[in-house]
Amino acid sequence: MSTSKKTVVADHLREALARGDFKPGERLPGEEELAEQFGVSRATARLGMRILQDEGVIAIQAGRGAFVADHRPIVHLATPVSGGTDSERFEDGYQPHLREAGYDQIEQRIKVSLDTMRPRVAKRLRWGGQEEGPNGGLVVIRSCDRFVEGGLWQSQITFFPFTIASNTPLMTPQHLEQGVTSVLRDLGYREEWNWDIVGARMPSQDEADSFNLGPGIPLLVHERVVYDGDRPLRFTETVMPANRHQLLYSGGDAPEELLLMASDVNIFER
Repeated sequence: MSTSKKTVVADHLREALARGDFKPGERLPGEEELAEQFGVSRATARLGMRILQDEGVIAIQAGRGAFVADHRPIVHLATPVSGGTDSERFEDGYQPHLREAGYDQIEQRIKVSLDTMRPRVAKRLRWGGQEEGPNGGLVVIRSCDRFVEGGLWQSQITFFPFTIASNTPLMTPQHLEQGVTSVLRDLGYREEWNWDIVGARMPSQDEADSFNLGPGIPLLVHERVVYDGDRPLRFTETVMPANRHQLLYSGGDAPEELLLMASDVNIFER
């Protein structure tokens, strides 16, 4: 089967990007220049560029042209790391990572609500057994949206059984300076073990609009359920654009400087 002309344009541009001919954020040749270079029409050159846009490697801006995607992901702690902090310790943990990556305007907004335990949440929080009592079917929901340079960067939602979080600091829409783990410990619960699931999916239109995502950018979804013995304490779901985050796992006796080392790694580097 012969290769279409638009695919030829996309393949040549993709190879040029892989070689490093164009730097992140650099403007690419325009449609007219590409059309002349490859002997195709401007419409074909445009379609070839859209293939790369759908792959998330370039960004096409109306009236300005096409630019190499400038992915500067930050580390999302997927497991406890020596020297790291609880994900809700915003000022000590999450915010400094963003500043080190070159971002300045950083904001966190927290909301708390109460809801019935929907089937998806119940499947996770009741893994170790049914909650008892009249309020066993309720959950306290802490939603935490993080904004960078005015745009939504990461969305995290934690579900707590009502019998655990009721009338505690977990129900206040304020930053938990000491972190969720410490709050639970003060309440007499120990986060002894957890399981995590990480997957990727394409965003809904509402999510694409909220995160201001261009075509071809999937979302990373990190789920964690934490237990005290056989009792589930919380279910946390973090949703984040794949071009802005990279997950850090560690094993064994990792050194103190691991977090710093990993913060200097960019999976998008060629």
